[in-house]
Amino acid sequence: MLADTIKDQFNDIANRSSHYWQGLAEHTALRIREFGRLQGYKKAKARYYKLVVILDDRTSDICRVLAAQDKIYPLNDALEVMDNLMALDTKSNSLDDDREYIKALALWVKNDQIVYNNQDEPIGVSGAHTPFPPFNWKCRTTTTLS
Repeated sequence: MLADTIKDQFNDIANRSSHYWQGLAEHTALRIREFGRLQGYKKAKARYYKLVVILDDRTSDICRVLAAQDKIYPLNDALEVMDNLMALDTKSNSLDDDREYIKALALWVKNDQIVYNNQDEPIGVSGAHTPFPPFNWKCRTTTTLS
């Protein structure tokens, strides 16, 4: 029965807490903010952008290490990820397929990708990740033209 199939697809999210939904809404707003910035950079004919990280006692190791790397990123790579996410056809795919597609496109830095020095300070990132915020829940990192 179709209702049972839909219920099964959404079963894992039906019991999420209000904290989860608030975090998801905030994360989505942060992602949309950065998509807007990327579009503005494109209109300005920019070619590169940098991360702007707030460094204080609330900064995650992920953002701290990305700030330390002080990299300049090609705008076209971020625009390609954004365009692919925006083109997602949620009506043609299953919920699980969409989740996996999004995870593959917008890779977060995982804790096991953070490289630490002998003093247990984050110094680098290994492996693939999507180089535009948000990088974690409640991420305060933004972008700027470079």
